[in-house]
Amino acid sequence: MPSDNNVKAKTIMSTILLIAVLICAMSCKECPAEPDYDIYLTVEDVFSTSVVLSVTLPDSGDVSVFALDRDDSTVATYNCNDDDTLIIDEGLTPNSDYLYRVRFMKDGKTKSESDPVAVHTMDTTSHDFTWEINTLGNYGSYLKDAWIVDENNIWVVGNIETDSGEYNSARWNGSEWELMGIYSNTLDLYSIWYFSENDIWVTDYCSPIHWDGTTWTLYHLQNMGLDVCTGFGIWGTSSSDIYFVGRKGSIVHYDGATFTKMETNTDVDLRDIDGTEDGSRIYTAGHNLRIPSYSAIFEIIGNSINRFYLVSSPYEDNTYGYVGAVCLKDHFAFFSTAAGIWRYDFRNKVSIIMDVDEIECGDLFLENSNDIIGYRGGMGFIHFNGKDWRKERYLENHIFSFGGGDYKDGLAVMAGYATFEYQAVVARGHHQ
Repeated sequence: MPSDNNVKAKTIMSTILLIAVLICAMSCKECPAEPDYDIYLTVEDVFSTSVVLSVTLPDSGDVSVFALDRDDSTVATYNCNDDDTLIIDEGLTPNSDYLYRVRFMKDGKTKSESDPVAVHTMDTTSHDFTWEINTLGNYGSYLKDAWIVDENNIWVVGNIETDSGEYNSARWNGSEWELMGIYSNTLDLYSIWYFSENDIWVTDYCSPIHWDGTTWTLYHLQNMGLDVCTGFGIWGTSSSDIYFVGRKGSIVHYDGATFTKMETNTDVDLRDIDGTEDGSRIYTAGHNLRIPSYSAIFEIIGNSINRFYLVSSPYEDNTYGYVGAVCLKDHFAFFSTAAGIWRYDFRNKVSIIMDVDEIECGDLFLENSNDIIGYRGGMGFIHFNGKDWRKERYLENHIFSFGGGDYKDGLAVMAGYATFEYQAVVARGHHQ
């Protein structure tokens, strides 16, 4: 039979143990548990040799560390100061599958990881084009622009001198070129924009001309009180929302009833213009040799116009130099510059330079990010297939001068003139 002292001792020990357990439990309730760290991964863009990923780290603190895994390997570890971080993973193989994941890191340990994301890179396209070359007119003929409706309906504009008279446009009907006179046969034309067979715009050196299916109408903008000269470029979503650009920073918008000048406060000759399919964002670019306005890009969003890029000297540091052409696709703007092809992601505000050895482009077009063509001053071309560039100085060893062109559904058209013969030239290239 246990003694009273043993019973008392056991009771005291049990009481002490209970108090310790209670204190521990109360202390653990007061100690906050380590928070959950969520991390998310999404794909922004997929190209042939690269992918753009977005990483989201909500409530992770001011500075966070995460690792990017591709397949079974860790690509890199990043320090993040924002909730959303863009990553460009390059050096991938075209037409290949990859599996990405990101892991939240703390004290060298993985605290959480995202769901895996599968990516299939785009395939490359062919660099090969088969060209057919036609000459139009006699000495003194030249072409300034082209428009592809389809392979059997191609328009070019400029000045075409023949023994039977003068013309300013021609149309390919699938078997031959038909010479035409728009508004006035002797009026030289500079650009064309085609909505339908009954809705076509062209420009002379300064003014727009419209075809409504019955009549060509020339709009003398300067007679309307607009101090502009807008013959170099046209872009629009319809004849009720169309822009014309040209000399000394001239931009004019037409809403179907009224032409309105948009002020740029620059002397740059605006040589090209392009916009998104819905017209929500537009860029116009150009260059000249008059100081202080050497090259500029303007951004038009809604009714607002902003100077997006300005170079006041061909020798200005920390710039891309002159800008010659612009083309938009999805949420990207592509600019032909002295530094190469500048690709600007205006959704995420990210720029990269696609190096093409400082080759000038008079026009720039793309079917997709793996099918980009630029036309050169000597009527050569550059082509990007998603992985690398092909560069042709002259088209099939002919000495031509480029005026304007188009690219649609694998059909490339360059228009200009033969440098020595001074005849109008059209080259049609079928992408293989």
